[in-house]
Amino acid sequence: MGFGWSQFGSRKGENPGRYLDDVYRYAAMRIGQVEDAEDIAIEVVQALPNPCNREDLRLYMLGMARRKVANWYRSYKPTVPLLEADQSIRFDHQTDQISMVRDVLQGLSDDHREVLVLKYYFGMTSAEIGTVMERSSEAVDSLLQRARASFESDWVALNSDPVKL
Repeated sequence: MGFGWSQFGSRKGENPGRYLDDVYRYAAMRIGQVEDAEDIAIEVVQALPNPCNREDLRLYMLGMARRKVANWYRSYKPTVPLLEADQSIRFDHQTDQISMVRDVLQGLSDDHREVLVLKYYFGMTSAEIGTVMERSSEAVDSLLQRARASFESDWVALNSDPVKL
C-alpha cells in the first residue's frame, strides 16, 4: 500500500505505521475494495490515542479494523465495478487455483472466512486471533476446526481434489 507515515504528523509512543499494511490487507481481504480498505486503514490510525503505548498494538489495530469493516458492511450499497479496458486476463493454473480459493472462501460464513484469513494469510496464533475476534483461544481453535472442515467440504465439491493446508 505504501503510505508515507509523515502524512499523519508526529505521534508519541510506538509507530503505528509499521502495522498499517497489515490493517490494509486485513480490510482488503474482508471487503475486497481497495479504496474502502485504504479508508479503513487510515481511519484506524487516526482513531488511535496519542501517545499510543500498547504492547499489542498490531492486534489492537486489527481489532479496530474488524469493527470498522463490520460498520462498512452495515452501510454497504453494492455497485457494479467498471472494468478498465487495458485489464489483462490470465488463464493459468495458479490464477485458476486463486480464483477457486476465493470462491470457496466467499461461500463460507463470515466467521469461518475471517478465522481462516487470520490464520493462513496473516499467520496469527490462536491467541492473537482471539484478541482480534474477541474470543478465547479455545473458541478460536474450535472455530478453526469447523472452518477447515467447511472449506474442505466446499473445496472438494468444487474441485474434487483434497485440500492441502
